[in-house]
Amino acid sequence: MGPAGEPAGEHGLILIVNGVVSTHSLPPSGAVTLGRARECDIQIIDPSVSREHAKVHVSDAGIAIEDLGSANGTRMQGEPIQSGQTQPLPPGEAVELGGTILMLQRRPMATREWRIWAHGYFEGRLEDECTRASRRTDASFALLRVRTTTDTGPELVQQVLANALRGDDVVGIYGPNDYEVLLVERTAEEADAIVDNVKHAFSEIGLGCDFGVALYPRDGRTADRLVAAAGSDLRGEGSERRSTELVIESAAMKKLHELVERVAPGDISVLILGDTGVGKEVMAEEVHKASPRAEKPFLRLNCAALSESLLESELFGHERGAFTGAVQAKAGLLETAQGGTVFLDEIGELPMTMQVKLLRVLEERQVWRVGGVKPRQIDVRFVAATNRDLEAEVAKGSFRQDLFFRLNGITLLIPPLRERVEEIERLARDFISQVSGQQGREAPPRLAADALELMLNYSWPGNIRELRNAIERAVLLSGGDMITRDHFPVEKMSATVSTPLSHPPGSLSPVPPAPAPPKATYGETMVPPPDAPTTEDVSLGERLRQQVKQVERQHIIDALTRCGGNQTRAARELGISRRTLISRLEEYNIPRPLKDRRAD
Repeated sequence: MGPAGEPAGEHGLILIVNGVVSTHSLPPSGAVTLGRARECDIQIIDPSVSREHAKVHVSDAGIAIEDLGSANGTRMQGEPIQSGQTQPLPPGEAVELGGTILMLQRRPMATREWRIWAHGYFEGRLEDECTRASRRTDASFALLRVRTTTDTGPELVQQVLANALRGDDVVGIYGPNDYEVLLVERTAEEADAIVDNVKHAFSEIGLGCDFGVALYPRDGRTADRLVAAAGSDLRGEGSERRSTELVIESAAMKKLHELVERVAPGDISVLILGDTGVGKEVMAEEVHKASPRAEKPFLRLNCAALSESLLESELFGHERGAFTGAVQAKAGLLETAQGGTVFLDEIGELPMTMQVKLLRVLEERQVWRVGGVKPRQIDVRFVAATNRDLEAEVAKGSFRQDLFFRLNGITLLIPPLRERVEEIERLARDFISQVSGQQGREAPPRLAADALELMLNYSWPGNIRELRNAIERAVLLSGGDMITRDHFPVEKMSATVSTPLSHPPGSLSPVPPAPAPPKATYGETMVPPPDAPTTEDVSLGERLRQQVKQVERQHIIDALTRCGGNQTRAARELGISRRTLISRLEEYNIPRPLKDRRAD
């Protein structure tokens, strides 16, 4: 037993080093060493502390402290503790380790503290993570949707998630009994393992739940696309669900549809350009349906979702024994789509070596399986799509000019939703009907005039996909028969006013600059952090980025403090790699204490 007859595991240590306070857990039993050396259990960056200064013993007999022959001594109540001897350590008693103060703290054992953030903050954090990941070629993270099948408060969910997640993961509330989780720097296998652990934890307390998982970059590279993919997985759809019919009400879309009807009967390759979420895949399907190949396969391939080796195998197929794991021959997508259409989404992400091989297929109309010795003839039509400016990519040397010319038989430029305002109401009502049916509602809720006005005045940078995501959440939040303005992220949607822009053919339209937002009106299930900036001349996105950086910077500083400045241990505690930690130290201008301050 510990002091006062309490279990030893209910205590921790408080350290005050140069005015910085940190807390450290004690094990139920055993010894904890303290000192300046990396090998110590608690490393203290203080020149007055010896490399191995003291040791705290935890046993059934109590908690005691021992000096390990330190140069500057260990003192309690001003009296030195003799080297090699132990002395009982009562709670609240200050112990001097050189110039560092140590105290034993009595505290109850508890799960890690977690905050469930408002959806607006979570969305900003997700967008920030997408931006960060886009700067690295090996980046991977996961987005989870967790929906409990029985009504329960967030406290229980918070406790379960706190035990399963890492310190830098983020939890938000999507709607009633519906949560969103950002798993930073996770692979698909790691995300699946977390889902299994959380399912098991929920089942042990008699709480059922459903999960949706989306992985960057496999399921998308933007926040809206990942949210849509996680929602589709939660509903068991397997992929994003599109509108039941193509909405063509604006003059620009009518003209574009007329062009589709003219080019669809031929075999010419089609390149579809447009902002993210604008409906490029839907347009590709329309080309296929209006063509003589309509009864043949329509196959989709996301060029950004697969590694180069897997992409080659998926496209061209492989022979048995071509590589490790190739236990039998497999026809590629280009062969299985014989007579049909192959849709190459995010063609701008295609690796350069694959661009060379795809160019050969377009020119020769035959494929070589990986490990094959003879070509196979194919008859397919190629439709490609991207939100990148491929002409600019050609100029930079990241996309082959000859491949661009081969794919660009005819270009279809889909205008952004902000230039098709007359279609928003029809799309919104279609989505309300779809989502209500998926949620088992007998009748879809009506759309209030103030909600429609909000949607018509918003610029929709995520376009149709963002609109559908917003409608899905609004239907979830609306308990009655009416969807109002308060069921949408009002501050975000009020921060950007729709402004039609003109842009030259073949170029992608930029997002218009956001004017100063009105006074904050959140309309959220949970309010944003109390210290969230509300300055009206700062855009919502910038405020969210500031909040994200403040929170993340403080997490890193706290971890470094607890680990005595040891970057390796701090990275381990944060659940990230040391390389990532060093990158964040530089990004947030945090000094690297071990490099600059460590003494021998």
